[in-house]
Amino acid sequence: MKVILTVKRYRDGAQYEQKYTVDADSNTTILDLLIKVRDDLDGSLAFRYACRMGICGACMVKINGTPRLACATKISDLGTNAVYVEPLTDKVVKDLIAEL
Repeated sequence: MKVILTVKRYRDGAQYEQKYTVDADSNTTILDLLIKVRDDLDGSLAFRYACRMGICGACMVKINGTPRLACATKISDLGTNAVYVEPLTDKVVKDLIAEL
């Protein structure tokens, strides 16, 4: 399936939205989707992750307006192929990386 991933990005004090179209199946996690975008489409996309098991919380972002762990949220959990990802707080270092 084609997934439309929109990422709210922050760079040098400016914010903007960037859209990516990615091929993925419904069992793909949002973290895997972000990694695929970073590795294959846009190497400048910045985000945090660590354990990939839903324990550490490093990948916490807002997904379609709801705070969620990107590693534990599958596309099928959202019920749509339109995914909007933004940082958890307004205190942003870069892209999806928020100050802790």
